Amino acid sequence: MSTLYQVHEFAALAGVTVRALHHYDRLGLLKPRRAESGYRLYSDPDLERLEQIVALRFLGFSLKQIRELLLRPPLDFREALRLQRRAISERHSQIAAALRAIEAAEASLESGKPAAPAILKKIIEVIHMENDKQSGIDAMKLFYSTDEAWQRHRRYYEEGPSPEWQQIYSVINDALAAGTDPASDRAQDLANRWLALNLRAASGDPAVQTDSPTAWVNRARWPDFMKQRIEQFHLEQVWDFARIAIEQARKKYFTPSGWENFSAHLGSHTPAEHTASWQRRVDLFREIEASLTEDPASPKSQALAARWVGERIEAGGSDPEIVAGMMKVWADRRNWSLILRHHAEGHHLMPFDRFLKCADFLDRAIASRPPDSRGRNFGTGARKNTAPNNPAPANG
Repeated sequence: MSTLYQVHEFAALAGVTVRALHHYDRLGLLKPRRAESGYRLYSDPDLERLEQIVALRFLGFSLKQIRELLLRPPLDFREALRLQRRAISERHSQIAAALRAIEAAEASLESGKPAAPAILKKIIEVIHMENDKQSGIDAMKLFYSTDEAWQRHRRYYEEGPSPEWQQIYSVINDALAAGTDPASDRAQDLANRWLALNLRAASGDPAVQTDSPTAWVNRARWPDFMKQRIEQFHLEQVWDFARIAIEQARKKYFTPSGWENFSAHLGSHTPAEHTASWQRRVDLFREIEASLTEDPASPKSQALAARWVGERIEAGGSDPEIVAGMMKVWADRRNWSLILRHHAEGHHLMPFDRFLKCADFLDRAIASRPPDSRGRNFGTGARKNTAPNNPAPANG
């Protein structure tokens, strides 16, 4: 059985103050058991946890960070320690640079010569440069809502883009110089690679961290050394290229005039209309997912299919060329690129595998309609029919 210590005994054993133990208790960092009288009683496992707390405090973690770290699994804990090691190494590098400059000045004085103005100027430059860089890095922290998010992204600001990001920046700049069509296969491949890196960064992959969306939107407020990074890699142009390429991922499914009409139709809607349409789609697919075991020919299944058809016709503006392109997009969903899969996940607010199940359900419901009804409405731009007892089939 573990030995129990009262608070003063435990404080003396651990080499900390009673006040510190009370503070750790209030924060939930170190919760001892209580005697019937209410006194705190500490055990050997409490000593082990206290040693962890003291060690993490020495490494520079805040008490709030320590509480979160002690709840993490080993892999997350290891990543947090790695980030802290980098932060300490960065401070060590700053101190080492200043020490080298000061040692050069000392050597000049020891030789009997007055310190050259150039050496003293170098000391000032090194210290100011390091201080300015650190201040700039610290300023980027303002764009992150939590300390954990900042620690995850901090490496990007301290060390710059990873080799994978630098490589994608380089090839996109080459594509820009060559005048590559954003809808071309080459541009779509680059956009897919760009998106894949962004998704890895968003998931917390430390190897490919980048700016947060909030930081990028506020780039006009970035410190000078970060603005130089934008110019070095032509990030404004790279971002525009990736954005346009992503927007044109569906273009290959449309005729030239169909794509032009589709783009114009989407552009005619207000942000409020787009939001309302998105919410209707999300709500509909939640209902579809809850009805996957229904008979596709049942009134309920047909009503859901009818609502989906109405949404598709509204999205296509009843233009036959637009509808034909949307049908091709829908039919090819199992071959979609990462861009289109990610687009579907966001537009339906569900993982892609669940989206596919709902899409297959809709196809089965459409297939259960009489052939003449399917042929009359499917992709012809015919009058919308969304009555639950006589649903129209899907048009993609």
